[in-house]
Amino acid sequence: MFFKKRSLTSMSQSVFSKFFGFEEGVDVTNDVALLVRRNIVIKNIIFVSNILYGIMLFILSLSSTGGVTDWVITVLAFPVTFMINQILKRLIYSDQEDKTKQSVAMYVAGFYMFFSAILIYARLYSIPHFETGAYILIYYAIVVISLYQDKQLLSSSFTTLIILLTAIHLIWTFNLQQAAEGYTVFEFIPLFVQTNDFQDIALRTLLFILFYFVVYAIVSMGQYMQQERKLELIRRRQVQSDFSHIVSDLFSVVFSESDKRMDQRHAMHIREMSMKLAKDIGLTDLKTKELEWYTTVHLKFEEIKDLITKEETQTQSTYQKLKEKTELGSNIAKRLQLAQKCEEVIRAYIEGTNNDSFITNMQSIQKSDIADVILCVDMYLTLRELRSYKRPMNHSQAMKILEGDLSVYIDDRIIERFVKFQDEYDIMFKNF
Repeated sequence: MFFKKRSLTSMSQSVFSKFFGFEEGVDVTNDVALLVRRNIVIKNIIFVSNILYGIMLFILSLSSTGGVTDWVITVLAFPVTFMINQILKRLIYSDQEDKTKQSVAMYVAGFYMFFSAILIYARLYSIPHFETGAYILIYYAIVVISLYQDKQLLSSSFTTLIILLTAIHLIWTFNLQQAAEGYTVFEFIPLFVQTNDFQDIALRTLLFILFYFVVYAIVSMGQYMQQERKLELIRRRQVQSDFSHIVSDLFSVVFSESDKRMDQRHAMHIREMSMKLAKDIGLTDLKTKELEWYTTVHLKFEEIKDLITKEETQTQSTYQKLKEKTELGSNIAKRLQLAQKCEEVIRAYIEGTNNDSFITNMQSIQKSDIADVILCVDMYLTLRELRSYKRPMNHSQAMKILEGDLSVYIDDRIIERFVKFQDEYDIMFKNF
């Protein structure tokens, strides 16, 4: 039941993001693409609003006893809605790279939201208990318009909306034409100013201005934050690009001289013997799996050669790929460092340069159970194999050196277990 509920919630969120997510699949640094996405989302909101408006008007027309006139607005709403929807579709989808068309679509959508709210108010204002609810739709239209996060759209529409709202108050809400009948303008105005209707209009206008001011402030902050976010993302992408080139060059330099340490046969031999040693010392399952992966991670160099992405549009997935490749490159470098440590330790022993300073320096490199297991096995195999600076040794010679001078580099417990089962490791070496 829990998983079913979770699945339903995830599906709902996915559907909502698809139709109403303002940044769904959009590069936020592309102003035109972002405006296209906002136009699509606002168009979807308008579509849902129109459905609800249509249902509301249809129900009111059915329940009304006024006759044919009650159906006029309901019937007219459908062709107007269809026409606006078609205009928005053409503007949005005809050329999604044309900022002018997308800006026109934004203004058309904003105008229509307010127009449709006024249309509904015209139908409901005269019905008792419905006027307040219908009036709130005007504020709803402004909230939808504000979703564009465009100060210019809000500021340029403010004067027009104030004039329209005042006209609505005077013509529909309080019907001043009827109240002023029989008076001249100069006679009516002093009388009207003293009425409750005037106070009501003044209060509604002031509240509308205050609401508009708050919405404008929110949009201003949102637009500023969006701009800063865009600039930060651009800077981050530049840093990512520079970082990718630097790391790619660094990896190339680090790995250019490491072919001899990428011998697949030697690496597989180390893995086989390391897995046995891990079992002999009682390494946990989790660390054993990590050890198995780490023994041959340096053979995955081909996976990070294309570290620099060729994609022009940077998304979260490209950042994740870069992160994964960088982490893999880091582990490869560390594994090669461990292999280099083994070579330097053996060479220093053969050449007699393993003084106290050298030993201290080598002991500080990668001290962990996993690193010590690999180092122990690698040193044993290196002693027994041919190198340019040494001849191959037999098992007894290798064990004597490993248990003696080279034991200072490895944890005593690991050396002790390797010595205890040395005959088995000798057989593994011969049978590999």
